[in-house]
Amino acid sequence: MTHERWNSLILALFFLITVGVLAAKGISLLESFWYTPTAESTPRRPPVSPFGQLSIVERGKLVFQAAGCTSCHLARLEPGGPQVGFPVGPNLSNAGVRRDETWLRDHYIDPQKLVPGSKMNSFAYLPPEELDALVAYMKTFNAQREPADEEPNIVIPERFTQDQVERGKTLFTSQGCVGCHTIGKTGGPIGPNLTRAGTHGRTDEWQIRHLQDPLSVYVIGPTDGIPWPMPRFNNLSDEDLQALVAYLQSLR
Repeated sequence: MTHERWNSLILALFFLITVGVLAAKGISLLESFWYTPTAESTPRRPPVSPFGQLSIVERGKLVFQAAGCTSCHLARLEPGGPQVGFPVGPNLSNAGVRRDETWLRDHYIDPQKLVPGSKMNSFAYLPPEELDALVAYMKTFNAQREPADEEPNIVIPERFTQDQVERGKTLFTSQGCVGCHTIGKTGGPIGPNLTRAGTHGRTDEWQIRHLQDPLSVYVIGPTDGIPWPMPRFNNLSDEDLQALVAYLQSLR
């Protein structure tokens, strides 16, 4: 067989292979236009929720942060951790002791219903499961989340005197504040821990208003008839109120 015939056979074989490959590609391309997979041939997997592996409390913590609760409230996000947030609304560090599940849920849905004049926005837009998780997380904000082995440092601001601070400390006990609030190792778990009260960003004017009418700093309008855990101390003299404020502002 001559050299020319070998070349011709090789070229013919290469041509046949090329035609076969192009034909297969063409058939595949046509099938991609005409073929529609059925539901049975391509079963859909349900979307995997990122919350699926989390407990209800862990989900509630995510909702708490995503909803921006710390934009208006101080709270300890972890047991024994620092208080974070801004002191616009009430301190939430012990909110789980002060309020039950029903009150918390109703308050998130319609704050004005429970506390007329409240500055808080409604969170009724949250799905029911997220509200449940948020309430479950809030119920973990209790006395066990507060440091129990620390004592405050007393740093007296220049605008106050040592005598005012000492008098305020005595009033804090004699007026029953210690029954609801913890300072260091002493006190009750009902109200927020005040061991570092002077670092919470409250002004003297805010403290006085809060002592005279606790709810007045959180609502717009009259507060008569609205139930609130903390009593009013509007029977105290101006000097005693100043002394209490001096003591609270010195706790660091």
